[in-house]
Amino acid sequence: MSLSQLAPIADILAALGVILSLIFLAYELRQNRKQSELANWRDLLESLSNFKGLSNNLDFAEFLERAERDYDALTPAEKRAFGMYLEQGIHIIGNFVKHNDTIPNKLVGMEGALQSLLRDLLNNKGARTWWIETKPKGRFMPQTYVMVDTVLDQYNKV
Repeated sequence: MSLSQLAPIADILAALGVILSLIFLAYELRQNRKQSELANWRDLLESLSNFKGLSNNLDFAEFLERAERDYDALTPAEKRAFGMYLEQGIHIIGNFVKHNDTIPNKLVGMEGALQSLLRDLLNNKGARTWWIETKPKGRFMPQTYVMVDTVLDQYNKV
């Protein structure tokens, strides 16, 4: 067999090598995307856990109880602290909603839980008063306003 007869076979083998390399690359990219999504979810879960853990401090929990009952009775510093607490919660929950399309199958149903969590965070007299005061300031993304208003409209009770 001459070298000119082996050339087409070598070309076919080279093409197969390129195809196999591309298939392997696609597989690796898919695996990396999955790992990135899972890392993102772990970070979101950790931020939510840390946020919820703030109320483990009894002094802070008592402050939250006062703020939820009567926002207007708070000092300016307390209003700022309560507002930052609520903003942090809204942003964390908003991140979950934003990444909802990357939820692993085992976490299906998370959307209802997130709405419930947001409702629990904001469905009190103090938070509603804060929202009315804060909303015109424009510190959130447009979709965040829709999300918060939708939850508050669904549970229009104090």
